Amino acid sequence: MTGISTLQFLRPDTLWSLAVILPLVAVLTWVSYRERRKARQEWGEEKLIERFSKPFNPIVEGAKALGWLVSVALVVIAASGPVLEDAPVKVPEGSMSLISVVDVSNSMAAEDYRAAMPDKVLPDGTKVPPMQVVGPYGSRLDMTKYVIQTQVMPTLERIKIGLVNYTGQGFIQADLTDDYTALTWVMDHWMRINQAPGGGSDYAEGLKTALEMFKGEPKSDKQKVILLFTDGGFTGDDEALTKVIDDIRAEGIRIIVVGIGSASPVTIPLYSSQGQVTGYLEKDGQVVTTGINEAALQGLVSLTGGEYIRLDPNNPKVHIEWAKALGGTKTEKHQDQVFQYPLAAAAVIIGLILLAGLFKARRSR
Repeated sequence: MTGISTLQFLRPDTLWSLAVILPLVAVLTWVSYRERRKARQEWGEEKLIERFSKPFNPIVEGAKALGWLVSVALVVIAASGPVLEDAPVKVPEGSMSLISVVDVSNSMAAEDYRAAMPDKVLPDGTKVPPMQVVGPYGSRLDMTKYVIQTQVMPTLERIKIGLVNYTGQGFIQADLTDDYTALTWVMDHWMRINQAPGGGSDYAEGLKTALEMFKGEPKSDKQKVILLFTDGGFTGDDEALTKVIDDIRAEGIRIIVVGIGSASPVTIPLYSSQGQVTGYLEKDGQVVTTGINEAALQGLVSLTGGEYIRLDPNNPKVHIEWAKALGGTKTEKHQDQVFQYPLAAAAVIIGLILLAGLFKARRSR
């Protein structure tokens, strides 16, 4: 009874044709029966004919007529696309949207994380230990991308993620999408140092760009989250930062700050096209060193009312449990097509009618 109660038709209008087809089949069956009776009577005396051929049996003829009516009805029902709904199944659903705001200023090229990175896989499949990789590897930006790809994405199944880069201005690197393959390709090929307009490091502009992205999305009840990756460097305006944070909080958007970089200042290497170190970034003739600005990040967290995650180069594994807590489920119903059953039943009935006719003809001989 449960299965019948969930029976639906993809093309229910087709069923209305039964009102025309069934009477037409009934009339044709009756005409066929009448013509055969008439022909039998015209061949000669009916009592004499019945001595050599089996007489008409009204019950058998009625059963055959009913069989044709039922088989035609079953064919029409099959053509109407009957389906049965399965029991509702709960599947993961993205209950939030997340935008990763990533600093791509010069300080993000510092290679604090080279020792913490996995082996680099070359195009031929060869794995090279991180300390033996020729050329830039293990920068703060590299670790940011690695964390997003290996720790954030696998946790946030079916959740849309967007990417915003910033230096002096914000730049939309990728719109919100749940196509993680495409997102990974974008990060691997397009997310690079200084891949944003302006100069310096102004996360107020990055946050502002993320806010505009969220406002451009259709309204929904999903939780909106900004995941800000920064080493704390800030060259923007404090008043502008306060305003954009107030606007973000007014929209109910959650901010999580991920602090990256080592506590001890490090240099920023420069490489040749062959991957050899040619020197270190300088400013006013002095080698630039950079470390995480914990004080600035703590101040930023107090402004946002959000959370802070420290991505320590000595222990860069981040378990983002809050993502699982925000992940939800939705109920889906799946439809199974069952047209084959009435179609098979119709074929069986027609087969029985034909076999009965052949059996009768052989007995007559």
